[in-house]
Amino acid sequence: MTPGRFERYVMASKATAAAVALVLVALRVLDEFGLGAGTPVVLAVAAKLAPIFVLSAAFIAFGIVFRPLHSPPPAALRIRGGAFVVPGSPILMGRMTMGWALLGTVFLDSDPSLSPTTRLGVNAGAALVIAGAAWPLLRGPRLAVTPSGLNIRAGGRRVLRWDDLVRVPMNPLPLTVRGPKLALSIRRPGRDDPGWLLVPLDLLAVEPVFLGTVVEHYVENPERRPAIGTPEEYARLTGTPA
Repeated sequence: MTPGRFERYVMASKATAAAVALVLVALRVLDEFGLGAGTPVVLAVAAKLAPIFVLSAAFIAFGIVFRPLHSPPPAALRIRGGAFVVPGSPILMGRMTMGWALLGTVFLDSDPSLSPTTRLGVNAGAALVIAGAAWPLLRGPRLAVTPSGLNIRAGGRRVLRWDDLVRVPMNPLPLTVRGPKLALSIRRPGRDDPGWLLVPLDLLAVEPVFLGTVVEHYVENPERRPAIGTPEEYARLTGTPA
């Protein structure tokens, strides 16, 4: 997969997730506010089950249609703000958005026994929760390789300077690890032996070996760090034009 095609897949996955989320919210609003006591039982049941079926089908289709995103090319590394940025996994973030949107609709309430003010407050709160479904698409996990170090937002937030990192020892993983992870060997104040920071890569759209090689390269070659985030350095790392 070329970098351009990968970028198109990422944008398509985000647009699809947003569209499905809107459909799910519309179905729940219709069920909660659009159907009255005189609605046929079959239609009422269908309205309640439709969001679940749509979400289930979307989860499955997402994994099939966007399967190429499971194996992103090394050149998927982006140049953003003077850094090389690894984006969050579009499939995972898309599924989170869809699920979050549907979860938020659970708080919608059309109970006529509540006062109008109470209903307004409850539904305004539900709308805020639903709006939060956009967060994974806008501010999901990412890892930025910058001239000063690593800015990590995956499984927690951490900023590491290059001086905080040391060369990975001969036995880099003295423990069993499930799932792909970036093992960073970090200095520990007051101790001679380094510690470990494991970054979960299943949250990110990156080829694990490539990312590990990039980080190791800059740990071992500090003279190359000022060039991080430039098109020329991108081309040198990936062998492709920026």
